[in-house]
Amino acid sequence: MFGALNIEDRGGDDMDNVIMKAQNIKKYFAVDKGMFGKKQGIIHAVDDISFDIYEKETLALVGESGCGKSTLGRTLIRLLEASGGNVYFEGKDIYTLEQNEMRNLRKKLQIIFQDPYASLNPRLKVSDIIAEPLVTHNTAIGKNKEQRVKELMELVGLRRDYASRYPHMFSGGQRQRIGIARALALNPRLVICDEPVSALDVSIQSQIINLLQDLQEQKGLTYLFISHDLNVVRYLSNRICVMFLGKMMEMGPTAAVYSNPLHPYTKFLIAAAPIPNPHERSKQKLILEGEIPSPINPPPGCRFNTRCPYVKEVCKTEEPEMKSIGGRLVACHFPGL
Repeated sequence: MFGALNIEDRGGDDMDNVIMKAQNIKKYFAVDKGMFGKKQGIIHAVDDISFDIYEKETLALVGESGCGKSTLGRTLIRLLEASGGNVYFEGKDIYTLEQNEMRNLRKKLQIIFQDPYASLNPRLKVSDIIAEPLVTHNTAIGKNKEQRVKELMELVGLRRDYASRYPHMFSGGQRQRIGIARALALNPRLVICDEPVSALDVSIQSQIINLLQDLQEQKGLTYLFISHDLNVVRYLSNRICVMFLGKMMEMGPTAAVYSNPLHPYTKFLIAAAPIPNPHERSKQKLILEGEIPSPINPPPGCRFNTRCPYVKEVCKTEEPEMKSIGGRLVACHFPGL
């Protein structure tokens, strides 16, 4: 789909500098259960997750829909306020910053949204959409702003004479390019890519993925890439963090996780990915059975125990600690089983 690539070459051996450190991040939502708003419950969208993001790497955040990936991404950059934990960006705890300090820091933290249709204001011209961050942070005015907008359009593969057009005049892929240009307007260091290709046709996805890679190399960008598409993630990422029901299940270098998944959930997730080679499609696949537990009332012990075919009694009573195995992290009582 995306061309040949040796995923062993995308390891993170040369990544020494931690650009963001997330510690014990929690994000809970209060909801009403039942009729007439009675019996308030708590959705455990993100429940005690910790990891580091290294400078110039692509860390992929994967899992089924509803596992908390997008919520975690938005919580990391304070688009959502955390229920607990700390996030350090360039050594500063951004959860303790005042509004003005956080506003200045946002120049370095940007996000590309999933839906290129909903994320662009239909009443604004493309030039105004891309210039929004420049105006908000007062970094360019007049001709300087116009020149910067044109540079950004060329950077993402849009013609300059499209600047006066409106979003409805563009295809989905072009709209996503507009969103990418807007995200790069202030020269950020870390970009959250929240399912940036999932709403696009497969034929367009590869173009956007290749664009993101080119921009990363040109600008020295760091990506947190949120996706449920394991084929895209395998091509693009240096490391993978696997989430299930608000918890981290496994984390490690992309090649190692794909070749030898340690957590049962990772194993089933990889097995469920479509196989591009038609000669291998006849191979028997691992099928994950059972219902996903409610995030309002998660099961005791391991969150995955109601669906795991290898479950044992300890899995139902004790939550597994995050273990370090060969440079990888896994939360399982019986890793590699």
